[in-house]
Amino acid sequence: MNNKYLVTITFFAFLSGGILAQGQRQQIEQMMREPLTITGTIKDFADKSPLPGAHVSLKNMRDTMRVYNTVADSKGEFSITGTRGGFLMRVSFIGYQTVEKNIRAFENPTNTGETFLTRGDAVLAEVQIAGQASTAVLRGDTIQFHAAAFKTNPDASAEELIRKMPGITVDASGVKAQGEDVRRVLVDGKEFFGDDPSIALRNIPAEMIERIQVFDRMSDQAQLTGLDDGQAVKTINIVTRLDRRSGQFGRIYSGYGDESRYQAGLSTNIFKNDTRISILGMSNNINQQNFTSEDLSGFMSSGGTFTRGQGMGSGEGMRRIAGGAMPLIGGGVDRGEFIMGQRSGLNTTHSLGLNYTDIWKEKVNINSSYFLNISKNNTQQFVNRQYFLDENESQYYSESSLSNSNNQNHRFNARVEYKMNENNTLIFTPRFSIQETEANNFSNATNMFGAVDLPSESATDYNRLWDGYTFSGGLIHRLRLNENGRSFTASLNGNVNNNKYLYFLDALSSYYQDPVFVDDIINQKSNSSTHTMGINSNVTYTEPLGEKSLLQLSYNIAWSNNISDRLTNSWDIINEAYSNFENDLSSELTNGYLTNRAGIGYRLRGEKYNLQADLAFQHAGLSADQRIPYQIQIERTFSTILPGVMYTYNFSQTKNLRMNYRTFTNAPPVSQLQDVVDNTNPLLLSAGNPALKQSYSHFFITRYSNIDAQNSRTFFAFLFGNLTNDFIGTYTLIAQKDTILPNGYLLPKGAQFSQPRNMNGFGNIRGMLTYGFPIRSVKSNLNFTSTLGYSRLPGIINDVTNISNTLNLSGGITLSSNISENVDFTLSYNATYNIAENSMRTQLNSNYFYHLTGVKFNWIFGNGWVFRNDVNNLLYTGLGEDFNENYWLWNMNIGRKMFTDKQAELTLGVYDLLDQNKSVSRNITNTYVEDSRTNILNRFFMLTFTYNIKHFRL
Repeated sequence: MNNKYLVTITFFAFLSGGILAQGQRQQIEQMMREPLTITGTIKDFADKSPLPGAHVSLKNMRDTMRVYNTVADSKGEFSITGTRGGFLMRVSFIGYQTVEKNIRAFENPTNTGETFLTRGDAVLAEVQIAGQASTAVLRGDTIQFHAAAFKTNPDASAEELIRKMPGITVDASGVKAQGEDVRRVLVDGKEFFGDDPSIALRNIPAEMIERIQVFDRMSDQAQLTGLDDGQAVKTINIVTRLDRRSGQFGRIYSGYGDESRYQAGLSTNIFKNDTRISILGMSNNINQQNFTSEDLSGFMSSGGTFTRGQGMGSGEGMRRIAGGAMPLIGGGVDRGEFIMGQRSGLNTTHSLGLNYTDIWKEKVNINSSYFLNISKNNTQQFVNRQYFLDENESQYYSESSLSNSNNQNHRFNARVEYKMNENNTLIFTPRFSIQETEANNFSNATNMFGAVDLPSESATDYNRLWDGYTFSGGLIHRLRLNENGRSFTASLNGNVNNNKYLYFLDALSSYYQDPVFVDDIINQKSNSSTHTMGINSNVTYTEPLGEKSLLQLSYNIAWSNNISDRLTNSWDIINEAYSNFENDLSSELTNGYLTNRAGIGYRLRGEKYNLQADLAFQHAGLSADQRIPYQIQIERTFSTILPGVMYTYNFSQTKNLRMNYRTFTNAPPVSQLQDVVDNTNPLLLSAGNPALKQSYSHFFITRYSNIDAQNSRTFFAFLFGNLTNDFIGTYTLIAQKDTILPNGYLLPKGAQFSQPRNMNGFGNIRGMLTYGFPIRSVKSNLNFTSTLGYSRLPGIINDVTNISNTLNLSGGITLSSNISENVDFTLSYNATYNIAENSMRTQLNSNYFYHLTGVKFNWIFGNGWVFRNDVNNLLYTGLGEDFNENYWLWNMNIGRKMFTDKQAELTLGVYDLLDQNKSVSRNITNTYVEDSRTNILNRFFMLTFTYNIKHFRL
């Protein structure tokens, strides 16, 4: 063949092969780009049941930036539309170990088969949900909300995110989930600044969050056995996104306004996987706070003298609730982005917080925090009360007071968990706090019988200095003896409290004693101290009885000893010193409480149910030795049977019912046993009662949860009940003539004396229904909530028993947007109807309505402009013309995001735009009706600069 033809044929052959190869490559590339469906099923390894809500992630092996995510449906099945290729498949679910495996997807569809997950200690899933997520899923007793289903503004906090979630509320009283108070907020399963829920919620950005988990966190001892010991607390766990767990985030802000209002603060968090350091700082005079009740224990009691005169501890606390207390007007409103504090009066706050979390050498898990709070408060208060002595006669009490206080608190707590090996764990939890308080209160008070009777009057100047410390620590050893459930745990807890008080009281009182007024001058100094020491030890052993049942044996011994002294001296004019000893106003008391409790528990786990039954026998001894003002020794013993039952039934993977019944006892604190007259307010005297017995309570709670993950519908039902025998209530004596008290102290006509006493007949019940679903046409979520509350509270006034019955009915609706990060609005309405009826004093009966309507709107528009608007209307009807209220609380600000990354913002805001904010309350108890008014922060303008720190390492 001619070489020319050979070359030509060869050239066309290569050209044809190249064209064919290129066509094949294009055909293959086209095929690789074509959509392909990947399916599979996720199941529990033990019982082969499906796991709805399990997270499935597929990462392309060639292009790791290409990740597909989804959630398993009610049958545990998933379906992902992706492309052909090799993938790393990761499956995770709360309470299970994460599973990874390689898959090849070339056939359409490709079925990965069944993937089984094994239960494990890890409770945190580690997969990011980037696609369209369902609102919530349910697994056992854990409710899990997907953050992606609730859109918020870019700079929103975790608190603003959870406000959108069904069944979770945030208000002045704290955070509630499914009707229960949230006691803990964790971040990736670890404590964040101890037990203050508000700190984590206000300082973790919403954009960092992947999921919110709500569950009952059992005690460290119960977590090993799985048997609830009655110490579980409602907990929120914030699960952060994987790409946000290393880096630095937070914010710095500073603002100044008219009337010398200011605020400044720092929040910075440095996360590097397991090592996490957080620093918080704050200084302001606009009532903004992040406190626990411990930080304010010496600070809050410095208010008006009427609170001290009626302070009977747990009994008095329940009076306010059960009596139908009207919510604080202006005090319980969400201020939205421009948050103000919820406490009355004017407050200046300086605080610093440090938190450190880390894992050392893969065995020691440490979490520690330190807090410093310095607070100043100025409160003006006006109180009017009407006591109904009988069907025809009343006593009227009025008071105006001015109080100032300075409080400083240092608080440190830590948790160190040492995992010696797979079966041995040691947990140490120390806690220490120091507090100093200086307070002053000046008040004028008047008591009057009827409208024309001559009054008794009192003017008091009361000063108090207090310093004290508290130390407590717990040590727990958890030993797993085998994989079938055999275990042994031992715990030892101790605490020491020491407090010293110095009181100065100057009072001028005037009592009408026909036909003249008699003046009484008080100039006294009191030195008080309380010292408490306690030890609590518990051992538990569990033994498996077959594959589905478990037996538990436990023994607990607890001892506490309290020494409380109060020595009061009056001013001696001749010696010019506090040298006149006041025996009737002094006390020396030592009391102890020793309990021994032995219990047996049984757990049976079926395919759909979990049953736990407990029975304990407790023997308690209460002793008291009082030397002043008179000699008395008390020795009492109590033998008590304490049953308990918990039952959980899973109707399906999306519906379950949980019922829990518990019994427990409470010993009276030393403050209620100390029979010493507190004459801080000469018109409202009080004393303890050495004859108090321990109370015995029955507690019942049931919860029903139904979550449709595919349609993002949620339904929760909650019912709580409590019945207490020997409830510590309040006995009140209103002197219609001069009366000698049992301890010899003179109670003049017109004055009152209150004392704690054991009473039967206390009980309350509360229920709640919540239903939520998305309205996709307007890209929003709609939540309905309804609550019912009933309480029965006994009380005694002038030896006549009165039973107060209170019924509260409320309903609310909330529409929260889910449109985009630039538009965020919330519309809400809540109405409450209160009915209070009394067995003996029908004058205390009352019916009234409380309405709260709110509109919150945040909008990011233009080139970084931000508009925030928060309007609330409060309406009270049925209280009478003199007390019905209808007013608006309106907060608004406008800002501009700055710099190229938009991380800075300059904002001009106004708080209480219409200048209508009020702090007014009506309390209807079983002995009186009270109206009170307190000064509160009113309208001011403020210019604030904020810089958001966001540096994450992928």
